[in-house]
Amino acid sequence: MNVMKAKAYAPSHITGFFEICESEKPERTGSKGCGFTLQAGTVTEVVVKDGEAISIQLNGVERSAPTTESVVRELAANRSVEVRSKIDVLIGCGFGASGAGALSTALALNEALSLIFTYEQVAKVAHIAEVENKTGLGDVIAQSTGGVVIRKEPGAPGIGVVDRIHVGDVKIDYVVFGEINTKDVLKDVDMKRNINKAGREAMKGLLQRPTFDEFVQLSKKFAIQTGLLSNRAADAIEAVEAAGGMASMVMLGDAVFAINGYEALKEFGDVKTSEICHQGARLL
Repeated sequence: MNVMKAKAYAPSHITGFFEICESEKPERTGSKGCGFTLQAGTVTEVVVKDGEAISIQLNGVERSAPTTESVVRELAANRSVEVRSKIDVLIGCGFGASGAGALSTALALNEALSLIFTYEQVAKVAHIAEVENKTGLGDVIAQSTGGVVIRKEPGAPGIGVVDRIHVGDVKIDYVVFGEINTKDVLKDVDMKRNINKAGREAMKGLLQRPTFDEFVQLSKKFAIQTGLLSNRAADAIEAVEAAGGMASMVMLGDAVFAINGYEALKEFGDVKTSEICHQGARLL
């Protein structure tokens, strides 16, 4: 039996603010906005054999992962594929876990099967899977870029336009309160209108002053204006600021990220720390 293996890594991604940009073509659907990638990410190993079964394990447990499954069907049709992803962040809480899973799986399959697709072509498959499964809009293009990523035009890698804010090794503290269902938010017409108005304003402000501090302040303003900010997240942000740090809400998740916020966040739950990842997804 032919057995082929490969392994890839994709960083997590936290969005601070965004604008939803829809198109009839999934590769042109996406979001404008700004966020950053975290070293705490996803490592995926794929094992390809003869046959036609797909199994996906997330942190050792077999689970449904429709976005990753779409990638497997697109790149490894008529093959038996085991996907084993180790994920460092909570799923469904705004850390781009589905995008990281899809992108790392796509890169690993491209290598294992010697498909000779370019990096952008592979990342585009992951982006389309995210859009079609309604699990994300702008994570994949940011995760394939790395750093503090400004998404200036929507779409898949190769179509969307990104720029970066230069930062050093910034430590990010974060605490998670719960999930926000991306699909539910994207279905709410009034919420979408609020998001897009606030997202456009935030982008205008950031392009006038493209610094990381400005990004965090504009993200907080966006969270308040859209009505997405939960009471717990608001209290946590206030505590961080009172202690001399900066913080905002993770989009879309009931979670808070902070700079110099570890001590202040401790009273709100289990605080995790990671650093901004300056590189995009890659083979291991």
